[in-house]
Amino acid sequence: MIFDFGGVIITPITRQIGMIAEGLGCSTADLHHVMMGPQFESGDHPWHRLERGEIGMEVLQELLEPIAAAAGMNFRGDEVEKILAPGMYEVNHFVLEKIGELRGRGYKTALLSNSIREFRPKLEEDVPPRLFDAYIDSSHVGMRKPEPEIFHRTLRELALDDPSHAIFLDDFAGNLAGAQAVGLRTIHVKNPHDALEELEVLLGG
Repeated sequence: MIFDFGGVIITPITRQIGMIAEGLGCSTADLHHVMMGPQFESGDHPWHRLERGEIGMEVLQELLEPIAAAAGMNFRGDEVEKILAPGMYEVNHFVLEKIGELRGRGYKTALLSNSIREFRPKLEEDVPPRLFDAYIDSSHVGMRKPEPEIFHRTLRELALDDPSHAIFLDDFAGNLAGAQAVGLRTIHVKNPHDALEELEVLLGG
């Protein structure tokens, strides 16, 4: 079982983006695209580079501002600080409990997160590595979802030769498409409670 972090183990980052978008007078979808780049591909957008560990957080705001200006948004200089501010999300502890239960039933588990270097201590605090057989942080491995290489890396760390034996839970359609292209089974997480029920159905439980 392969679990995403944002939107699965914690509440979605779109909540923070929505609050910022309201202040800027733009849509959440438009701001999401400006700040985080295209969802169905991985390229040179600053957020993508950040998640691959190629740049640090200290330069992100500066790199995003011309992209925002080109989209007609007048950034105020604190958008990155707001989106990554402490206390802006909640941990879904019932998901962590489910992961522990699955391991107890003999299933292998993995965390697969598009994350950033500076966030690693908080990531490990919120999501203990001991719950997982593989702990994949994009900024540490130099690749990110939906790039196929990161799914192959996860499968290798789980010692799974057949991708169809893995089930991947994520809230971003682009990441799910990347996983499906590699051969993984997927669950689109819109509500984590519903997703865990769907997982049990796939497991035959």
